[in-house]
Amino acid sequence: MNDSTGSARKTSGFAAMLRDLREARSLTQQELAVAAGLSVDAVSALERGRRTRPQPHTVRSLASALQLRDTDRMALLSALGRAGDEALEMPLRTLTPRSPSPPAVPVVGRDDEVAEIVAALRGTPGRLVTLTGPGGVGKTTVALVVADVVAADHPGGVYFADLTDVTEPDDAVAVMARAAGSHADTVTGLAAHLAGTSALLVLDNLERVTACGPQLIELLTASPDAVVLATSRVPLRVRREREVRIAPLGQAAAVRLFGERLAAAGAPPPAGNADEGAVAELCGRADGLPLAIELLAAAAARLGPRALLERGDQLADLPVATPRDLPARQRTMAATIEWSSRMLDPEARRLLPRLAMIPGSFSLDIVDAIAAPHAAGAMGAIAELTEHSLVTRGDDAGLVARFRLLEPVRRYALETLEPSDREQARRGVAQWALRAAREHGVRIRGRGDMTAVEQVEVDRHVLRLGFDQLVDAGRHDDAAELLWSVWLPLWMTGHTHEGLAWTDRLHENDLSERGRARWLVTRAGFNRVAADLFATAERAMRLAERIDDASLAAEAAIFASAAALRLEDFDRSGALLARAEVHVKERLDVEHDVWAAVHVPICCGDGALLRGDRSAAAQHWRTAAATAQELGSGFSVAAVLAECAHAARGEGRLDDAAVMLAVAGELPPRQDGHRPQAHLAGVAAALAADLGDVASAQWWEGVASSVAASLGADELGERLRELVRRADTVAGRG
Repeated sequence: MNDSTGSARKTSGFAAMLRDLREARSLTQQELAVAAGLSVDAVSALERGRRTRPQPHTVRSLASALQLRDTDRMALLSALGRAGDEALEMPLRTLTPRSPSPPAVPVVGRDDEVAEIVAALRGTPGRLVTLTGPGGVGKTTVALVVADVVAADHPGGVYFADLTDVTEPDDAVAVMARAAGSHADTVTGLAAHLAGTSALLVLDNLERVTACGPQLIELLTASPDAVVLATSRVPLRVRREREVRIAPLGQAAAVRLFGERLAAAGAPPPAGNADEGAVAELCGRADGLPLAIELLAAAAARLGPRALLERGDQLADLPVATPRDLPARQRTMAATIEWSSRMLDPEARRLLPRLAMIPGSFSLDIVDAIAAPHAAGAMGAIAELTEHSLVTRGDDAGLVARFRLLEPVRRYALETLEPSDREQARRGVAQWALRAAREHGVRIRGRGDMTAVEQVEVDRHVLRLGFDQLVDAGRHDDAAELLWSVWLPLWMTGHTHEGLAWTDRLHENDLSERGRARWLVTRAGFNRVAADLFATAERAMRLAERIDDASLAAEAAIFASAAALRLEDFDRSGALLARAEVHVKERLDVEHDVWAAVHVPICCGDGALLRGDRSAAAQHWRTAAATAQELGSGFSVAAVLAECAHAARGEGRLDDAAVMLAVAGELPPRQDGHRPQAHLAGVAAALAADLGDVASAQWWEGVASSVAASLGADELGERLRELVRRADTVAGRG
């Protein structure tokens, strides 16, 4: 073989190896050329074998740009034969260490996190602190602030390495080394470079290469004076790691940041309550994510906060001038969230868009319903989504853990939801909602369980989603059952108008007799117009009696009686209450009809009060409280009387409202010792204000707002009796 033939084969091998190394790193020829400081033509000529004798410094520049480990670097140089030998004899190019720069914009609302991280870094030697949190929450910004604060603690140097595009642990070590000014590509080599120095390594965007955690621990063990501050959307999960979660900004800090970004864009500050309200609403939609706030502020600087809010559903399509100095993956919230979702396992990636259907918090059993028929992997998927900060912990309700999606994450994920997945998830939610409503209804009607009322309030948005799916699927009787099961807690928590809107989605011609009876009872429960209430409730009662449902019939008779009272038809009201009482007593399982059993004497008391017999009214209400105690119910008659007093205020019956509150205050506490003192105080404050007694109103407001208030029974009773005397005077009774 002659020399020219051997040289050609060597060059051909170099060209192929260069091309393979470039493509393995997903680089274009242009990107490699920029990184190596060469022209695109030069790179192209080398890969095609047209340029056969590159200069040694060109080969070294290519090796550095490709971030080659020692073995790959040697192989590439050796492929050039004699030219490679010359390159090996040349000294390596000196690397310039890369130090972090201060944040490009002012940092808002992060003083507490910065103090916590600084304290963690100044703790024991060999520290690894990882800042975690959702994309766009400002982890890098906080890390840069911290690095600036502790720079004086590290005379050995503060180095910054961006690992966004790194996926292999060994490559991560090489990138860290280059940031520190070293050509090392092993932990041993980097440790030797840092030996004896108190260096701080700031490692940004580690989420794609969390497997390098063991190498970091090895490095810190070999270099005990070094410290690592990392940012990642997921923790590294090594034992020496101290994780600090960077949370979204609170509302005040979010509004302040929005205002600062508006000012930076040359826009006028929000003017007037309308603009300020729009800014607050936009910050709410950003859910405290600084990146989302910055992007919204950039749009608001051109359109104005109010105009932007009016077009909130079109934000993804707005041509917003986003900051060009941000990485491409952070120039829109969609790009930021997509970056995170690409790292998910298939189960978690499938679950995320389904969860986006819930515009609020959800429990794990709701997750199972949404994930069906893949519920077996739901626990692992929700854990992964939480670790990637795509799902966050919500406010727990009682002993039930709650989760939620940050609003920008939810909006993005909802756009990626496939129609088939949407329908499957909606069916699962409908089944869950119907089952949960049945359980809550039994607990409330059968045991007076007030915790079930609270649970309906917490899950109201999910119950509504399930109800809508049942209606859309033509399951009208199931929808009517769900609605009837939860109408009472909806009424008790003040959602009367919403409840009526739910009933409007159903039409009685689509319902069976039982479904129609439930629907009519529910409409009666929400209705406040006496004549309409009476007609609806009486129809419901007759229909329930025809199908032999004593529980429904009793409920309907109670409503019809209350309507007759408002129409001042006392005889009919009394007859209807007697009818309701018969239905209650007919039931052998009366313990399962606590609500009806207690409300018959409550309504009797209301009738006595309207007839002017306060003594008889009080006696009936005491009977109601005793019945609740006898049946072991958690149902609070005092709380019901407070609600009735509130309704009487709305009707202008201030003296009756005061009597109801006074009797409620005299009732003995429930078996659990609970007194609805704050509730009573809130209505009393409003009533005192209606009566023009400002001092008394302020006193009651103080009681209502004090969580720890423990007003004695004697003082409470005297204050409420004074309210009765005041109301009687205003009404002309005193």
